[in-house]
Parts: sequence; structure tokens; C-alpha cells
Amino acid sequence: MATVILPPRHYLNDGYGIASWLFTRDHKRIALLYLAGVTFFFFIGGAFAVLIRLELATPVGDLVTDETYNKLFTMHGVMMVFFFLIPAIPSVLGNFLVPIMIGAKDLAFPKLNLASWYIYMVGAAFTTYAIVTGGLDTGWTFYTPFSTISSTSQVVPAALGIFVTGFSSILTGLNFIVTIHRMRAPGMTWFRMPLFLWSTYATSLIMVLGTPVLAITILLVAVERVFRFGFFDPTLGGDPILFQHLFWFYSHPAVYIMVLPAMGVISELVAAFCRKPVFGYSFVAFASVGIAVLVFLVWGHHMFVAGQSTFSVGIFGVLSMLVGVFTAIKVFNWLFTM
Repeated sequence: MATVILPPRHYLNDGYGIASWLFTRDHKRIALLYLAGVTFFFFIGGAFAVLIRLELATPVGDLVTDETYNKLFTMHGVMMVFFFLIPAIPSVLGNFLVPIMIGAKDLAFPKLNLASWYIYMVGAAFTTYAIVTGGLDTGWTFYTPFSTISSTSQVVPAALGIFVTGFSSILTGLNFIVTIHRMRAPGMTWFRMPLFLWSTYATSLIMVLGTPVLAITILLVAVERVFRFGFFDPTLGGDPILFQHLFWFYSHPAVYIMVLPAMGVISELVAAFCRKPVFGYSFVAFASVGIAVLVFLVWGHHMFVAGQSTFSVGIFGVLSMLVGVFTAIKVFNWLFTM
């Protein structure tokens, strides 16, 4: 009688029903769930971009009204920034590769990892509701006092969606930090880790430390809009410039939530195709951490026209240029590797 040899079980054949995916705790499957989510919202944001370009194809606004154009511009930015760019590499490649690269079976908190995906989808549902019930016209930055007083669009559900999604980033970053600290294989010291892990670790620090600031800021916008509390409205004793400080304190580091993991990917590709370790490994590793620290000190360069003093402009300008030093360390070490 012939012996039937079953294929080894892995993340693709370990159950085929929808429930096996929706209730999985496998980090690879969760990475693919994130991939499906961010791809879906990428196409939604991309559709808004196509409509924007069609509107700009002629000098006269003959496709949509001015109000609709503002909504398209805003909704494109919100979808692309909060639901595609920020979760794309950390949540997809990070979930898939971090346990493999450190020799662990999974992340430190598998259930929390799945919960973070569900939270991401719930936040996206709130924002999608805002889009289909009238749209959003504040710009993706939600600048006050327009977002709290003048806008007649769906600011509150969009703000709640971004607030909820922030918890997904926080939990994902926390999971990566604990996993890298506590679950490395025996013998894998910090300076034997792949450089992608250094980039992911630095990104996770930004996600854990910066995202709560954005979440509470956007929530304050919704609260002020509904209950008329005076956080940012100057007629109620608030300060609209305070919103800009809080918003950009997160939103500039958010750039590096997108860029740092990509730099980690480049480091791995350079090492693989050059068939040797990246030159100056420790410098490249510490450059990732240096960027993660320094980006929290440069938010003011988004506010040069907001009435800052000349001294403040100079300080923020110098600190902003210092970020380029850490980036240059990475680039030149990649070149020296080749």
C-alpha cells in the first residue's frame, strides 16, 4: 500500500477557511492580513489621486467643484498617510520578518498582534464612513480652527478613525520592541542582528513614543468640535498654534516610520547582493537609533511661517540638517560596501 506523504504544514496551508485567517495568531498570516488591508486603502487613496489629476488636466475646474476638490485632496492624504504609508512596511514586513530574523517562533504577544490588525480595520472603517457620508475637507493635517469651527464635512468620524488606528501602531511597535529585547535566539547579540531589525526597532520607538501625541491631539479636535471646549479655538481661549506643535511633533517623526524600515530593507539588499556584511555595521545601526531620537526635535521646521522667533527657526533648521548626517552615514556605508 502506497504511503501518502503530506506536505509540511506552514502558514499558507494551515487551514483554508476564512475563520482560519480571521482568528490566526501566526505572524506571517497577520502580515498578509495587513498587506491586504494596506493594498485596499492604497487603491482607494490612489483613486482620489487620479480624480485630482483629471481635475488638473485643464486650467478650468470642469470636472468637480472647488469643495469636492478639497475633499478629494484631503481624503487622498488621509488614506495614503494613515492607512497605507505608515503601516505598510512596519506592519507587513516587520510582522513577517522580525521573528524569522531573530530565531523566534512568533512575536512576543501573538494575540495582541492580531488585535492590532482588527483595531487598524476598525479605525479604517470609521474613516471610510466619513468618506462615504460626505467626505472631509480639512486637509490631512486637520488644521484648526478650520477643522473645529468652519468645516461642514465629516471631521468627527474621520478624527475618531485616526484616533483608533493610532492604537494599532502603538501595539505593533510595543510588540516589536519586546520581541527584539526578549526573544532573540541564543548567541544573537545586539550587534549580530540584521540591520533590518535595527531599523524596525528604531521605527517602533517612534511609533510607541510619538503616536499617542497625535491620537490625543486629533481626539481633542473632535471634542472641541462637538462640545466647544477651548483647546485650539482662540474665541474660547484656545491656541491654534498649539495644535500645530502637537500635530507636527508626531507627524514629522511619522516620515521616518515610513523611511527607516525602507532603509533597513536597503541594508539587507546591499549585503545580500554584495555577498558581504554592510561596511561600518555599528555606524549604520546607531544611525537608525540616532534618527529615531533626533526626529523628535525638529518638528518646528514645519512651522517656519507660523510666527516663530528667528532663534527658534535657526535651532530647528540646524537640528533638521543634522538628520541628514545620520542619513548620509547610511548612504556612504552602503556605497563603501559595494
